[in-house]
Amino acid sequence: MKFIHAADLHLDTPFQGLQGLPAELQQRLLRAPLASLARLVDLALNEQVDFVLLVGDLFDQAQQSVQAQAALMVQLERLNEAQIPVILSFGNHDFQSDEADWHFPANVHAFGSQVETVTLTTAQQTRVAITGFSYSQRWLTTDLSAQFPLKSPTADYQIGMWHGQTGVVGDHYAPFSVTELLSKHYDYWALGHIHQRQLLNQQPPIAYPGNSQGRQRNETGEKGCLLVTSTADHKLTPVFKPLAEIIWQDWQPKLVGALSRTTLLAQLTDQLNVAMTTPTQLVTLTLPATCELTPAAQLALSQGTLLRQLQQATTGETWWPVAIQVATEPSQQPLSFGRESATWQAVGQTVVTTAEVAALADRLLDEDFLNRALLDEMTATQWQQQVLKLLTDQYQLTQQKDGPANAD
Repeated sequence: MKFIHAADLHLDTPFQGLQGLPAELQQRLLRAPLASLARLVDLALNEQVDFVLLVGDLFDQAQQSVQAQAALMVQLERLNEAQIPVILSFGNHDFQSDEADWHFPANVHAFGSQVETVTLTTAQQTRVAITGFSYSQRWLTTDLSAQFPLKSPTADYQIGMWHGQTGVVGDHYAPFSVTELLSKHYDYWALGHIHQRQLLNQQPPIAYPGNSQGRQRNETGEKGCLLVTSTADHKLTPVFKPLAEIIWQDWQPKLVGALSRTTLLAQLTDQLNVAMTTPTQLVTLTLPATCELTPAAQLALSQGTLLRQLQQATTGETWWPVAIQVATEPSQQPLSFGRESATWQAVGQTVVTTAEVAALADRLLDEDFLNRALLDEMTATQWQQQVLKLLTDQYQLTQQKDGPANAD
């Protein structure tokens, strides 16, 4: 048996905030989520998979553009013509009421807001039970695990589809625990919502495929889906398959000597031409903290002139710089607040409570880097320590920016 597990297509992502893109690259970026979906279907057809799972956030918002809807229908119809079933769910971005009027091809089953199970029989007569749900509103705070049945005794394989994240009842995005999922004895858990590819459990796999196309600077690296294959010992093994049309990348050059603006620009251009190949990469450059910049080069960097000149030095076919920054050297001495230290400690104890963290994290949970951090369970004390460290780091960064070395 073989199937594709994908999630978080975000077909109508607006890609806001990018400046100065060439018109051709801007259009390619806007089309990138649709291109990754077409590549997903190409993969399904080439691999002759038994079915495809799409686990939530097919679209970027509850009200989808006509273009995105049409593109999805075209690709679903390609799978329909090949008689490949598709099981899909809606997530927190594209939540749908149960009365939503979708006219999917005959091969598609879309889960409603109630947990349900559908059963497929593959060409090899393998019976597969698939259990899942969709969002009918932006937040799902209840524990849905009790609604998932134990593995069916009549199924050869049972798969759970869950768009959400680890957490406790009251968290906004269909919270679950790995222990709860394992207690169902399913053969595979197809997760969605977290845009970073990861395994929460090896066997049976509890897997996030990540999104199929990076949407912003912190969603770096290759993006795609998981091709899942059964083995002779009845296990399911996921293998990553890249789909992204355009990749976001963090990159640090190797710089030599004292660098004028001209020399710095030449070294960056030469190294980017060598390091960045297809697919097109949107690059955030971080200059080493030890690099020696002349005053003119420092001024060009701080005023954005260097970034604009670097953008002018490329066609955007294989790479495009979106930002340039300088790495900060780690502090040699821990920052002390002196007599105010006790005040900061008191703030951490009284303000950083579980309720406050949950309230403040509401919209931030859409950020991939926070989702990765929040996958680890943390006590209230650990939260307080982390927040105090962030406050300290931010205070130190502010002092560095406002100090004499950066004065105009």
